[in-house]
Amino acid sequence: MFSKALFKQSCKANGLMWGIITFAVCFMLACVMLISGSGNVSTMKNAVENTIIIENIDSELEKRAINYFTLSLDGTKEFDRLFLKGFKESFIQEYYIASNYQSKTDIWLNELPDKTDFERVEDYMLALQNWQTNIPSTDNNNAANCYLYYLNIWLESMPKESDYETSDNYNEALSYWNTQKPTAIAAAFVAVTQYDVVDIYSQAISNLENYIGELASAIDPSYIKGTDGYDEIYADIMFSINPNGVMNATYESFESGSAIESYDVSNLVLAIKPEDMISWLESSNSDDFSNYINDEERENYRLERSKYSSSIFLAGNMTTLTSQEKMIEALAEYGVTKEVYDSFGYTYNSIKHTATTAILSYQARYEYELTLIDSTNPLLIAKLKDSLKADICNSLLDSLPKDVSDGIQEIGQMDLYSLIVGSVFYKIAGLLLPIIFMIMAANNLIVGQVDSGSMAYILSTSTKRKQVVFTQACYLVGSLFIMFLCTTITSFICLSIVDLKSSNLTYTKLLLINTGAFLVLFAMSGINFLSSCWFDRSKRSMALGGGLSMFFLVATMLGLFGSKVIPTVVRLETLNNFNYVSIISFFDAISIIDGTKVFIWKFAVLLGIGIAGYIIGSKKFERKDLPL
Repeated sequence: MFSKALFKQSCKANGLMWGIITFAVCFMLACVMLISGSGNVSTMKNAVENTIIIENIDSELEKRAINYFTLSLDGTKEFDRLFLKGFKESFIQEYYIASNYQSKTDIWLNELPDKTDFERVEDYMLALQNWQTNIPSTDNNNAANCYLYYLNIWLESMPKESDYETSDNYNEALSYWNTQKPTAIAAAFVAVTQYDVVDIYSQAISNLENYIGELASAIDPSYIKGTDGYDEIYADIMFSINPNGVMNATYESFESGSAIESYDVSNLVLAIKPEDMISWLESSNSDDFSNYINDEERENYRLERSKYSSSIFLAGNMTTLTSQEKMIEALAEYGVTKEVYDSFGYTYNSIKHTATTAILSYQARYEYELTLIDSTNPLLIAKLKDSLKADICNSLLDSLPKDVSDGIQEIGQMDLYSLIVGSVFYKIAGLLLPIIFMIMAANNLIVGQVDSGSMAYILSTSTKRKQVVFTQACYLVGSLFIMFLCTTITSFICLSIVDLKSSNLTYTKLLLINTGAFLVLFAMSGINFLSSCWFDRSKRSMALGGGLSMFFLVATMLGLFGSKVIPTVVRLETLNNFNYVSIISFFDAISIIDGTKVFIWKFAVLLGIGIAGYIIGSKKFERKDLPL
């Protein structure tokens, strides 16, 4: 079956070409792997990937900062409403107490002894003393105590007739004094501000939890009390209000000296007008406090406080060890380690700066663009807020057309080194010279000798046709196998030299890639061996076998620009059709690099094509009539 003499002859005839081509392929492979692995490709890829990561992180930080700011702004505004509502309810309650006590004191005042009713001064003084002791009891009610306090002051300030020169002057002073009589409204207001305001403040904080629950549910129905989403919203709003300084320790842990005073409501209380209190009494069901809440000074207070607290809250939370670990875990698929993340420079101060600038940009644009729309329409306001958040927080990729941004992101996530080696070199550049050798060798081994007449000399000896085709097939397959054995050794050496932290190319994958390249040549050699055995003229054999082989290679080159190897931004989808007419497409380097098993059945197809070509070619040569 095997002829050593014929094998030696084939080696001698094709050995020089094989050696030159093998050396050239290994040299090119070494250049590609060493140069592309020197750092330029990895540096470019890492630069693109890091830019994408940083842009997206910055975008998310800006979004979260603005969300914290708007949540804090809405939360403090709702707290103002709840506080004023509680103040109003307490005022009405205290007013009825004060009013009831005022009615009692009015009766008591009407019982004041008249000096003219007594003949003796002693009797008058005794009656006055008895009258004073009968002053109505306050029953320790705050509003009644306040009214009584101011009533005593008022009584003590009563004009004395002896202090005036004329009766007219005295009567005028007395008339003015009567107008200064304390009112139940004033007493109730003082009682609330002095005794009830702390409880009102605490109750407003308690009621705010209901609002936060509704707000969280509106954002995401899964944000119920006890979930991370709810707790984040609750903490943000409470961080801004800082009731009774409960958040001071957290402020100080984030930034020394950053703690702020408890949320101030004093200017709300001081702004309450008597006419508004009268209105409250007349319409106790109305809870419209917009004139206080929307006051410019009050709005500025909430804005400044929310901006200050939100930037600290974001920066502090994002620089905790837990948050950093979660961030690194989320970015692990991009190869981001703690060292890489630290190199991004996301410190407390940098995040705080990012948050502050985002909030300032948002608020400035909001105030301006609010003047361009109907500010009384809540739907338009909500749409404006969403639009501003999107514009300000868009990353570089978000600001680009979707196809472009997807392409850039795709480049950043690609394993460029593996693709250059596996899909560009081994499927195109690395196949070109071996294909030329394979075409020439397959042609020389059978049809070339038939065409030149030397086959007649070989067959005139004891060498049988079966021996000829078997030996020549062994040489062709063996020479290709040794050629790719050399490329495999070369690739292993190069892989051990280069530093590929950003690539997942391994020795196992590299072995499979070399195996795939060999199977492609094996399948093509089977086709060329078949054509060499089929025809009697070299030009016909080379036209069919060589033509098909070169067509497959050119089709693969064109198909490369339409395949997934090329980023979407420059990919020409139509050219992918060329991949369907080339057997080189069965060499699925992407599957090997990605670690999937799809390449296995494709390798089997290549193996089957090669075996079929050799078997059919051998049978044809054994049976056909030769022009001897």
